[in-house]
Amino acid sequence: MVNDRQGENSKAQVPKQGPTAKIDTAILLAAGFSSRMGAFKPLLQIGDKSAIEHVIDTLKESNVKNIICVTGYQRDQIQPILVKNQVEEAYNDDYGTGMFSSIQTGVSRIASLGNAVKGFYLVLVDCPLIPPEVFHLMEANMKEYGESFLVPCYRGKKGHPLYIPAGFVDEILNYHGDGGLKAITNRHDDQMVRLEVGIEGVVLDMDTPEGYEEVLSYYHNVVKKDHRGKSTFSKISVEDELMDLERALQGRRIFLIRHGEIQQHQEKIFLGQTDVPLSERGKEQAQNAAKELAHYHIRTNRIYTSDLSRTVKTAEIIASYMVGLSHADKFDSYPFEDEDREEISIEIVREPALREMSLGLWDGKFISEVRERYPEEYQKRGEDFLAFKFGNDSENFYDLQYRVMKGLRSILEEEGRLHQGNRDIVIVSHRGVINVILSTLHHAELKEEVKKPVPNGGVIIMDYTWVL
Repeated sequence: MVNDRQGENSKAQVPKQGPTAKIDTAILLAAGFSSRMGAFKPLLQIGDKSAIEHVIDTLKESNVKNIICVTGYQRDQIQPILVKNQVEEAYNDDYGTGMFSSIQTGVSRIASLGNAVKGFYLVLVDCPLIPPEVFHLMEANMKEYGESFLVPCYRGKKGHPLYIPAGFVDEILNYHGDGGLKAITNRHDDQMVRLEVGIEGVVLDMDTPEGYEEVLSYYHNVVKKDHRGKSTFSKISVEDELMDLERALQGRRIFLIRHGEIQQHQEKIFLGQTDVPLSERGKEQAQNAAKELAHYHIRTNRIYTSDLSRTVKTAEIIASYMVGLSHADKFDSYPFEDEDREEISIEIVREPALREMSLGLWDGKFISEVRERYPEEYQKRGEDFLAFKFGNDSENFYDLQYRVMKGLRSILEEEGRLHQGNRDIVIVSHRGVINVILSTLHHAELKEEVKKPVPNGGVIIMDYTWVL
């Protein structure tokens, strides 16, 4: 992954004086097809309530009195819930064109209220486990940032809801270009305040069946019922999460290996999830990594790898060497190309969570081309390289860190289920992935760790066996 190392500090946020009134208005989006989920999201059960009921109850507990629910697909199934809870409906008859038309439908209703609304929350039914505490934290920051967009974050990753000042109503209603609301917020990035809340619920999105399972797991593990039957959230600090992670690593060694060199292009490209194979030199680097690993007598029959070809091939070369070593007197004498060797018995586990950062539209493009076509965005990337991303399908370093660490926790959980002993964890991945893992496990600043080089074929060892 390319990192030009420019603009090491994130853009400073300038406080702006805003309204002191309470924010008591929200637009709740529930109009979509739920096509990626395969089931109607608003009515999916979470505990004893549907997703939309969870959101409505949270808004009311947060003293949001004016809730405008934008409906579209299967509105008749939602209407009884809205009537029961005295929630206003705004029907979007153009819901098939996408989310932004629903946002404009809700904002149009806001505009009809005139100057009575100073700002409002934009809430998704996809994100049903945001606790009232988040709304209280956001409201507490309104006096300082009331004229800016405000978004809660979990470990730097942007979540929901989004607070939108009323000053942006006309711009939203009159926008007809590509990119929807994101295009507008990108245009005003200097007015986007990121509020760290330390609550994972703000980034949990049940847009897919896998996301729904994560929401259910979070609900059963974190959300409790108080004596009134209301949901209360057991706040888990970042420090608590790290302690849980380190407990899962006790007695283990974790080996992080960067893939070998890729086939070279005529000039440097932005390399994220573009699938480029290993060069011949890269294969040699993978072999050298295998020889280095041989000294540590690794205790595992699994190698976890990103599912991109450059990491899979690196993992396969390492696995072949490890199997060959088990049948040779000396690891130096075992040839890689011995056609008579036994079939590989080490399992290669392809884990998409270990992929490099997605760079969206820039992925795989020449850096010179991006610099020429997108000069303003390229400059913004340099000024705020941790948080910058271009396009809806791209990630930034905070997104990468969240995805990768969630994947690492899943790997440790699976290893714990499959094996009683403290086996080693071998991961073949990418520079960015390795850097965010090291940043987390070393308790180091992300902005410093991601700049550190990791050589192709490099092996990094973290030893937790002493903790036993």
